[in-house]
Amino acid sequence: MEYLLVTDKFLKEYPDYRHDIKNFNEYLELQWKGSLSDETLRFMIQGIDVDFILHSLIYNVETIKKYKSKTTAKRYATVIGQFFNYIRRTTDIDNPSLYDAISYNRLRENTYMKRMMSYIDTCNALAGIVEQVALKQTDVEIILKWVDKQFEERGWEDSTQFKKAMASIGIKMMLLYGITYRELRKIKWNDYDEVYGNILINGFNLRLPAKLSVQIKQLKHYIVESGIKNEKNIFFTDSSGEQWAEITSYSGIPDYLGALIGTTSVTSIVKYGISQLLKAGLSDSIVKKLTGASDKLIQGCILHEDYELNRIVNNKIVTTELYYEF
Repeated sequence: MEYLLVTDKFLKEYPDYRHDIKNFNEYLELQWKGSLSDETLRFMIQGIDVDFILHSLIYNVETIKKYKSKTTAKRYATVIGQFFNYIRRTTDIDNPSLYDAISYNRLRENTYMKRMMSYIDTCNALAGIVEQVALKQTDVEIILKWVDKQFEERGWEDSTQFKKAMASIGIKMMLLYGITYRELRKIKWNDYDEVYGNILINGFNLRLPAKLSVQIKQLKHYIVESGIKNEKNIFFTDSSGEQWAEITSYSGIPDYLGALIGTTSVTSIVKYGISQLLKAGLSDSIVKKLTGASDKLIQGCILHEDYELNRIVNNKIVTTELYYEF
């Protein structure tokens, strides 16, 4: 295995992670005391554990001060976790204890993100609080592939598989419509029009994409055939017909996100959906009514350095009257 070749392939897939990978590699080189192109480096990679990555974060925060906020430190931890997941998937390097620690959800002791966040949350050298940012396009693509897989494999007689399928629909709705978890819980099967493929959300009759419409139809037919009922005809329930609880963990969504992309934030899904609505030109007031999101949440959905937003804004400005006369 050529470590730098693996790194290059990873960065081609996730170019936004270059800064964090560079910082990790500099620490790795410091500890290795040799070239990262050395073939024997694989033995060190096989021995890397959570402590090693945590110390790399501490080094970047406290020694060379490359990370000064809790949000950027969390990003580093998330990126390096994803990088080792990539190594697990694409190479023959064996490091099961690290891979397991990264894959387990944060409720377990000694899991990767639990250790990282324990340091980040209490570190006085890091400013602010961890801000939940909108998911990146690459993360959304990973999630959508996982969602579609739940409808290819089915096996919903198993309560865990049913939970995944129901969570999949919820995730897609949040990504597509920016709807908050609180509003998602209120949706009823009466709001879904199977014939026309529409769903009513907060007064808006929304047309469902073809694939999502088919998936909801499949899930509805299974629920009817299995005799799963609830008195209020609530859409999002568990396999016994109990409505999702107010805490997001009940839906399983945070755990599924953590395993897929290294973040457990449902807010990040909602922020992605809202940012897409805003980029499409919907006003804040309409977005607020549709999604149930607060003004503060909506205002935090688009970053100033967002390239796509800059392109959209410029495309609109050039259509204004007398633009070419200025």
